[in-house]
Amino acid sequence: MRLWGRLSFAVALGAALLAAVPSAAAFEFLGLRLFGGEREPPPPDAITYTAELSAPEADRALLRKLRGASQVITNQDEPASSPAALLASARSDYQRILAVLYSEGRYGGEISILVAGRQAADLPADTQLSDGTAVSITVNPGPVYVFGDVSITNRAGPILHDMTLPATPEELGLRSGEPARSTVVLASEDALVGRWREKGHPKARIAESTATANHADDELSVRMRVAPGREANFGPTSVRGTDRMDPEFVAYYADIPEGERFDPDDLERAQDQMRRLEVFQAVRIVEADRVQDNGTLPITVRVVERKTRVIGGGVEISSVDGLGLQGYWRHRNLFGRAERLSLEASASDINGDNPDTYNYSLGAAILKPGVFTPYTDLAARVYAEQLSPETYRSRTVGARVGLQHRIGKRLTAEVFGQVEASTIDRTSVGDGEFLMVSLPSALTYDATDNPLDATRGYKVRVKAEPFVETVNSNVGLITEAEVSTYRALGSDRLVLALRGQVGSIVGAPQDEIPANRLFFTGGGGSIRGYVYQGVGPTDRNGDVVGGRSFVTGSAEARFRINEQFGFVPFVDVGNAFADELPDFSEPLAVGVGAGIRYYTGLGPIRLDVAVPLNEVGNEPDFAFYIGLGQSF
Repeated sequence: MRLWGRLSFAVALGAALLAAVPSAAAFEFLGLRLFGGEREPPPPDAITYTAELSAPEADRALLRKLRGASQVITNQDEPASSPAALLASARSDYQRILAVLYSEGRYGGEISILVAGRQAADLPADTQLSDGTAVSITVNPGPVYVFGDVSITNRAGPILHDMTLPATPEELGLRSGEPARSTVVLASEDALVGRWREKGHPKARIAESTATANHADDELSVRMRVAPGREANFGPTSVRGTDRMDPEFVAYYADIPEGERFDPDDLERAQDQMRRLEVFQAVRIVEADRVQDNGTLPITVRVVERKTRVIGGGVEISSVDGLGLQGYWRHRNLFGRAERLSLEASASDINGDNPDTYNYSLGAAILKPGVFTPYTDLAARVYAEQLSPETYRSRTVGARVGLQHRIGKRLTAEVFGQVEASTIDRTSVGDGEFLMVSLPSALTYDATDNPLDATRGYKVRVKAEPFVETVNSNVGLITEAEVSTYRALGSDRLVLALRGQVGSIVGAPQDEIPANRLFFTGGGGSIRGYVYQGVGPTDRNGDVVGGRSFVTGSAEARFRINEQFGFVPFVDVGNAFADELPDFSEPLAVGVGAGIRYYTGLGPIRLDVAVPLNEVGNEPDFAFYIGLGQSF
């Protein structure tokens, strides 16, 4: 009966959260206007109007696009600021709707926009209109035209190192008999220029492009001529706009290979390099207007620097884990080469008046970019922390130093040397004094489209940490792997997100590994609905102790309701195990729930509520979590 009650609660909770999400960008509660700001009074000349759009011969998808293109239709819920503004919107709708028709290959369409019964194009700008003015838009889409004759002059040949670029009119999408969408024509122009640039011709351009509609045969003929320009090598890189940054270091870090053949991929990589420094507010990589007489193309990196010092923080709230606070101070450019110093502090599990039960940490970290190569960073950190979940208390001090290297655009490797001393108490396993010397290493491959709110792609992270524990003379290896994948179904408004995690510790007995290095599951980062680190193997008293292996999995369906709000049902599953490998004969803890997302420029604000479906100990009836960013 308790399980059924939890399932019923989860369903009711999801329905309540979904109903609570407002359908508009603004949200009012108890007379307060949240998220949407204050309503501004309408201008003195504002007028209301009604609008309708009809396209009898259009299918549902085309009709939706036509309505979305019309400013008059889109903005009809708000008054127009003046009669002249309404007329301007109506006139601009001609071009907007025409662009939609062209994008669908319809070049014989007819558009009529009546304002107060007269064609908008014929009305003078000072026409007087009254409240309730009627706007009627009628669209006859006409037939879908197909490509007829297609001629391309100076089409680039195959590019051996990148065969993804189209080589023929058919690969460009300009296939005779196929719908002649204007978007295909424009995309083909970009692809043709891109092919020549990939072949080392930076000033390639479309010298001539004509599209002729044959209304008698419903065909579109296309003629293009590409002017490739000279082949060029990269010239010298200069830097403009630096104040505190060393311009020579900026040029070195951009790593645009002087003397090598021009390749736009090198410029894209340089742009990404500049973003990684975190010291620039804006970066533009500008090619010279022309290829020099010696066949080189100079490059200029133009930058606008940010303020060097920044403070920040965050708050997380959980009904189970209590309040969490994080704060940091950072200097982003200590010595003129983007050296980054960070001072960090955090406290969590703040749900009582005894600081001995809190989790807190203090740390100082420094990162020096561009050591050895532009893609290698030196990082170091010292820290002190206390972890005090229900199962143990650890007090730890440590230091680590190592290198982070970007092997490619998506692959990153890191290796550190680390020393960590800890004192563990309040547990029957992993108790006492420990001193660990280890080499934590990791490989990360990130093929997602957005690290803060991914909608496509996948991410894989594999960690290995060989260690020597000197107090008990143990040698061992800690390994972890995490895979997450994201897939937009139909559109970005529905994203299926999946994550799996697994870990193992080999080479040392369970009771001679410090408890803070054992594996626990449960809480907001693994299995929502359960106590933080409250799921795992238990001792003879029924208390949860850490395991030498674990496995967890999560699935979320992320529905984007509108530009600002989303709804996310989810399920988490997993457990920790005493053995070195997961023992799937033991039951897995399962938590289910739902959440809402409020999307901001910094990432989504997350509110999740979850219920545990398995009884593993002292799990609550439900738990809620508030944080910034998606859960994974």
